[in-house]
This record gives sequence, C-alpha cells and structure tokens, in this order.
Amino acid sequence: MKTKAKVLTTAIAISLLAALTLALAPDDIARGQTPEKVTVRFTWKLKGEYAPLYVALQKGYYNAEGLDVQLAEGNGAQNVLKALASGNEKFGYGPAVAAARAVSQGLPVKVVALYQTSAPMAVIAFPDTPLKAPKDIEGKRLAISVGETFGDMIRPFTRINNIDLSKVQLIQMDASARTSQFLTRKVDVMSVYLSNELPQIEKRAGVKFNVIKVTDFGLKVLGSSIYVSNAFAEQKPDAVKKLLRATAKGYRDAMADPKEAAKIMASYMAVPEQPDVLEQQVEATMVTTNAPPDKPIGWQAEADWRANLDLLKETGDIDEIKPLNSYFTNAYLQ
Repeated sequence: MKTKAKVLTTAIAISLLAALTLALAPDDIARGQTPEKVTVRFTWKLKGEYAPLYVALQKGYYNAEGLDVQLAEGNGAQNVLKALASGNEKFGYGPAVAAARAVSQGLPVKVVALYQTSAPMAVIAFPDTPLKAPKDIEGKRLAISVGETFGDMIRPFTRINNIDLSKVQLIQMDASARTSQFLTRKVDVMSVYLSNELPQIEKRAGVKFNVIKVTDFGLKVLGSSIYVSNAFAEQKPDAVKKLLRATAKGYRDAMADPKEAAKIMASYMAVPEQPDVLEQQVEATMVTTNAPPDKPIGWQAEADWRANLDLLKETGDIDEIKPLNSYFTNAYLQ
C-alpha cells in the first residue's frame, strides 16, 4: 500500500508540475504549436555590440516565447531597411538614425525598441597625426564605407562643426579594407565605434590613438535599435512583443554580467575575437544601454527623437520631419 501511495503521490506531483509549466508557457507552446521562425538581420558583421541578443538566444529566452530565432549578419543599414520594407526580412537590428532617414524618405518601417540614445562613434588617428577637434580632419584622408553610420552622417557632422568638406579627401572603400588601409597609413583618419573597432585596432597596433568622440561635437544620433516593417508589425503584433520581451531579458543579463555575455558571444563567432577585446566591446555597449528607470529596456522618449530629427533637418540630411509616430512606437514594449 505504501508503494502504491508513493507512486500515486509522485504521479500527482509530476502532473502538477506539467500543468504549472504549461500555464507559464506562451499560449502557442502550451497548445503544442511549433515555434515561429523569425530572423533578426543585423546591419553589420558580428561584433560585441550584439551580445545581448546572443545571451537571449543561448539562455532560451526566445524559445520560451515561442520563437525560433536566427541571428544573421547584414551588409549595411540601408540594405536591411529596404529588405524589411519589401517584406524580405522581418526584424532588423541597427542604428535608429538610419531608420529615421529611411522613414523620411518614405520607407514603411518603424523602430520598436531603442537600445542606445546616442551611438558611441568616434574618429581616430595615429598619435603623430594631429586630431584634437573636428576641424583637424581638414587636409586629411578619411576612409568611409557604404552602410557605415559615420560615413552616412559625414555631411551633418561637417556642417555642425564648420568643416570644409572639400578639404577632406573622402576615400570610399569596402568596410573590410578600412582597418588595413588605416594601419598601413594609406588613410589618415578613420571612423570607429567605441564598442567595436576601437578596441580591436588598438590591440592590433599596440598603440593608443588620438580619439575624438563625435557625440562631444554635436553628432548625437540614435544608436542600436530594432526595426520592423509597418505591415509585419500590424500582422504579427504578438511576435514583435515576444521578441522585444526576450531581447530585454538578454540585455538585462548582459548589463549584470558583461564578461559572461562576452563568453556567450564568443561561442557564436565563426571568426574568433580575442577575449579581452570582446569584453571591451561588450562593456562599452552595456554602459551606453538605454534602460530608463521604471520603463522597459528599449523605451523611446519623444525628446530624443525630436532632437535627432531636428539635427537631420537642420543639416539638410532629411527634407521634412513627419509625425513622430511615423518613426517609432513603444506599443510593443512590455
């Protein structure tokens, strides 16, 4: 009798545990439905900045929301935004300033979460190349690439700082060539992300470069964000909410332990990055994360958007400013 009672007690416990698991699971998983497959297309090659999403992937946060998420490299914000607008992609992850320009140009896309209110960009030069202020760029060779944020914003930056762009030799090149061209002194100045190229290049060169942070000189542009097409958001609002909810958990964990996030990121990189460089990239990303008090991670403030759009308008980068709800929404953040 004791054995039967023990078996019955165990069976009841298992049943209760299963019921509790189903109750806490998303509705689609609770109903036994197959997780929905979605791709998040980055606007660039893999880098430490993307660690929070890989934390969410590794820890099963996306799967727990009923999503089968693939994280994939991209080749520039403009290409990703066009793919979203045409329905060839579902989610994009990249600088919100690129989406602002795209919306102003008529693309039906929207930012649904903003993770950096200011993109951590800088311009660098070797120690023997004078670079203390933006005007020092004049007379120098500057490497730019298609899809690279600073390259896209070079004209607003020069207008803000009264730089004569005709005195700057803009050298267009493939993004993969910029670092080698800079290190071999074939260009004098290069733009970098503090959360990406800077720690890589300083490690490789073994020197500390002259650095001017563009945010210190008027170019405060909205950084990392998630965008979707208007059509997809309207058709699949729950999928958008689930992805943002899981991504926020990845950000929360990465902010709490950047070193662990760097280790997780390293396990997904086909081209290995040096551990200390990757840690610096992740830490630089985490300290710039938009996590306002009493709001979900990724919450967007009207003031940040107005300031950014005013900057683009004043510098002639966009012709008109549309209603703010054309550019962003917090409706999917929870």
